[in-house]
Amino acid sequence: MAKFVNSNKQIVGVSVTPHLGVEVALLDKKSATIIKYGRRPLEYNFATREIQDYDAFKSIIVDLFKDLDLNLKSSVYLTLPNVHLDFETLPLIIGDEAIGNAILSKAEDSYIFKRVEPISVWTDLVTNTQTDKRIIAYTSFQETAITQIRDIFSELGTDLIGIESAYSATIRGLYFADVIDLDDEDENTHWNLLLVNSNSYALFSMQGKRLIDYTEVPLAIKSFSYEEAYQAISTSVQQILPNFPARKLIILSQSDDICAEVLRTQITFDDQIIVHDSNKYSKNPPISTLPTIPEIETAQMTYAIIGALATNHLEEKILDLNLLNTMPSSGDSYFTFEFKEKTIVVDQELARQALLIIAGALVLIFGIIYGAIYLTEMGIKKQINDFQNKINTTQSQIQEITGADGIVDIETLVTRIIDLNKTAINFYDSIATDIPQSVWLQYYYNKDGDKVALEGVSANIADIYNYYKSLKVISPQSSIKLNRLQILTEVNGEEYDLAAPDLGSKYYDFEISNVNSPKSSLLNKGDKAPQNNQNQQNQNNNQVDSAPAARLEPVDINN
Repeated sequence: MAKFVNSNKQIVGVSVTPHLGVEVALLDKKSATIIKYGRRPLEYNFATREIQDYDAFKSIIVDLFKDLDLNLKSSVYLTLPNVHLDFETLPLIIGDEAIGNAILSKAEDSYIFKRVEPISVWTDLVTNTQTDKRIIAYTSFQETAITQIRDIFSELGTDLIGIESAYSATIRGLYFADVIDLDDEDENTHWNLLLVNSNSYALFSMQGKRLIDYTEVPLAIKSFSYEEAYQAISTSVQQILPNFPARKLIILSQSDDICAEVLRTQITFDDQIIVHDSNKYSKNPPISTLPTIPEIETAQMTYAIIGALATNHLEEKILDLNLLNTMPSSGDSYFTFEFKEKTIVVDQELARQALLIIAGALVLIFGIIYGAIYLTEMGIKKQINDFQNKINTTQSQIQEITGADGIVDIETLVTRIIDLNKTAINFYDSIATDIPQSVWLQYYYNKDGDKVALEGVSANIADIYNYYKSLKVISPQSSIKLNRLQILTEVNGEEYDLAAPDLGSKYYDFEISNVNSPKSSLLNKGDKAPQNNQNQQNQNNNQVDSAPAARLEPVDINN
């Protein structure tokens, strides 16, 4: 059972969920019962990942507070649909500012932040003093969107004390509502959460109250028929679940197109499965509510709004990712001083920035001097190390060929070359065997006979897996794996929205390898990749370009 603490601050929870709209709720601190609840529909833009109309959002907040007899001057904790959630491993020694710079750089790789600046908040998941490493989870939103939301609540005179991703709030809400009863179980118990949204699903791997892994897969559910939607989700989830071992699976649907109870029947899981709907299939509210509140409304209540209400009432923090913890107060702050019988007023933020500029200039000057000396010294050391490595490599190669007596064993050398060639020829034969019609190979790399990298595209995930299995049958002794499988986000050089209902056929990029692909390494460095083998062409003459997208986990057919 969740452990509560008494808090003097009464918090009004506000949550934005695409299919439901805006929820507003108030919790009785002593009984952990919802005493006020209401909601209104609000349009959400999936392409830009933000509220479509902020004026409409403001009007809804005013109307709901009025209908529920809530004071607009109350303290409000807000949850928003997830925009970007990720992990990062960093040294323990670096400070908060350096951590902020690191996650800012990584967040900017998301397509959302190609147009707008991100604002992020992070929390420690694991710290290891032996390796001097820390693993953090961080969430990012558009800075412009957060600024507009803060301005709205500021105009209303509301005390906005928190802004958080619905994902982390949902996990806290599950614990607060006793869906996960960790008091009666081992704190290290592994459990999974499958959260189905209107245009994607997210899978979270938890150890007790700690998030250890997460993946989100875009899925345009409305583009499928009723049966196809369930099949698409279950097929995709079954490919990922083996990488998320757990004793319990919670299925939570927030899409009117998916019933959690039906989805449960199509997912194979060896242990306990718990289901709940926050949609039209909902039957009972997820938490105690006053009898005066219509059950037809509270039945669809999200765990995100519960997580917002629970922020100030849990004994310990669970995924504390309040974005406002990293943002300055919206109030004015300044200081004054006298100069020549005049009072000078200086904004503290401006003074802080000036001091930072001065300090930064001094650090830069000393850094340039130190860097020049250091780089010179390191350059000389690198040359010496490179030369020594070449000597060691050459000596090792000579010893391999000559043996202990210093004489070259020609027979052994020839046999080794023949064996390597046989392995290479075996792989060459295997890649040309039974290539499915919808699989097009684009790149092949082989080194030393058994170091292989194979890349291509397909319009069918099943064909990719069948082709991979056929390669393993032909070369069972190899260690090749399906190391990359992702949805392409560009066709004919133009980006398209993965969630669009009129998307049509999808294309998938894949890599089967047991070695780092030189092509991928060159692309990561920004260099031009080697010319691909053009013997196979896309039969429909569509040029498909790969771009970063949500990835399915690597698959090892032996596991």
